[in-house]
Amino acid sequence: MDSLISSECIKCGLCNVCPVFRAEKLESASPRGKLILLNEIKKGAAKLDTRIVKEIYKCSVCGICSIVCPANLDLVSFWERVREDLVKEKIAPLPLHRKIRDITYREFNPYGGDQLKRSEWLDFDVGKSKTLYFAGCTASFKTKNIAKSTVNALRKLGVEFTVLGSQEFCCGSPFIRTGQKDLAKMLFKKNVKVWQKEGIEEVITSCPGCYKTIKNDYPKFAEEFRIDFNFEVKHVSTVFAELMNVEGKIDFAATYHDPCHLGRHMGIYEEPREVIRRAGIKLIEMERNRKFALCCGAGGGLRTQFKEIAVAIAEERVREALETGTNVIITSCPFCEYNLSRVGGSRVRVLDLSEIAERTISP
Repeated sequence: MDSLISSECIKCGLCNVCPVFRAEKLESASPRGKLILLNEIKKGAAKLDTRIVKEIYKCSVCGICSIVCPANLDLVSFWERVREDLVKEKIAPLPLHRKIRDITYREFNPYGGDQLKRSEWLDFDVGKSKTLYFAGCTASFKTKNIAKSTVNALRKLGVEFTVLGSQEFCCGSPFIRTGQKDLAKMLFKKNVKVWQKEGIEEVITSCPGCYKTIKNDYPKFAEEFRIDFNFEVKHVSTVFAELMNVEGKIDFAATYHDPCHLGRHMGIYEEPREVIRRAGIKLIEMERNRKFALCCGAGGGLRTQFKEIAVAIAEERVREALETGTNVIITSCPFCEYNLSRVGGSRVRVLDLSEIAERTISP
């Protein structure tokens, strides 16, 4: 197990930006604390045990530590690599991560949803197309409003697309982020085999986790298995920004929450904001936005295993949103909508960008 510990890391003191550290108030929960622990293990001064493994998984892999790190350490890749090592050494996954692993092996999605009902939200017929709308597991089974609004908006924009329903499988993102690459690679093979058979050339996603996985991780898997990967991959926010040439009249104020995988990980910040402005919405930024935005708490397997930490992080984000003077949060991620809406309750209204686009575009 390698280590990225450095003198700069020991001295920097910037770990207070870490959402998990802010929730836990423990040094071991901070990026620096984790790195020090791993360095001590590497030197033989400490033993890797269950407690330390749990601390390593107390992380949403949001990437804010990489943004502020004065030593320019690529900590996102590092945490994923460490977790992969733990799985290979059979010290991980943690119990609830193992549970969703078992469910996904059986059902091809982590929610245990019926694959035959995966596109039950779709209420119109779609034909064969070279463009695939890949809804993802969360929008298919939990936040179906996002999938419905996305396809309605795409159809209004004149985008021809298909939906594969029961032949759409989990992209594998939850398993890459928790170190379980073997399962992610199996899902990669299943998805790409279907895409090639169906003549797919372009993949549009609602979920930033799916977007990052298919755009960044799948080409690496394809190279490893010597499989052709010639798909153009887009997040739907960029499609809306490109094609939505209208001026809407949605007359309310809202703030925008940057999803970690879409923003810090993939660099998409302005396209969702442009869609919001074109809709006529008054955009009020939270104090922390774009690359410094606070995580919603749901990613990286954190909510699955440590729900109380994920809830505490989302609570801080909801409070920050309310401080803008609006109670409407717009985001571009099914995970973010799911976590923020459940924690925010009646205090806030959480909308996906697809819902804004659908409402703005004329029939």
